[in-house]
Amino acid sequence: MRIVVMSDSHRRTSLLLNIIERHKDNADLFLFLGDGNDDLDNALMIYPDIKIDRVSGNCDFYSTYPASKVIDFAGKRILFTHGHPYYVKHGYSDIQREARSVGADICLFGHTHIPYVDIIDSIHYMNPGSVSDGVYGIVDIEPSGIMAYNAKI
Repeated sequence: MRIVVMSDSHRRTSLLLNIIERHKDNADLFLFLGDGNDDLDNALMIYPDIKIDRVSGNCDFYSTYPASKVIDFAGKRILFTHGHPYYVKHGYSDIQREARSVGADICLFGHTHIPYVDIIDSIHYMNPGSVSDGVYGIVDIEPSGIMAYNAKI
């Protein structure tokens, strides 16, 4: 099962559209980590049938979406957030504590615009970077395990 992870599009809707177009036929789920929910709304007018979930970021003013969510997908528990509620620009200890407390297998966050992939205490962490910088993330969940990596547009 493939998840395409996007964050921080910051009015670069065309780049968001490029990612969706590239993966609309091979992604089982798209996750948007905030800071560009208006961009995503515009993209969904063109691609209304993709399966997507989202959270809001610190720049998504007046958004009604939550800042963090936990979902179960493909047998894995996923915490996804923009990252600002966990102060990720100042380190990852708060988000790691939250990931452990919710029993996450995968923790996805944005906000810093810096691509990041790591496994700590069996939890897969990923920051997909910023769509506005031309990067995003892919998480493949297979019976053999989880593989998370960054990709360029």
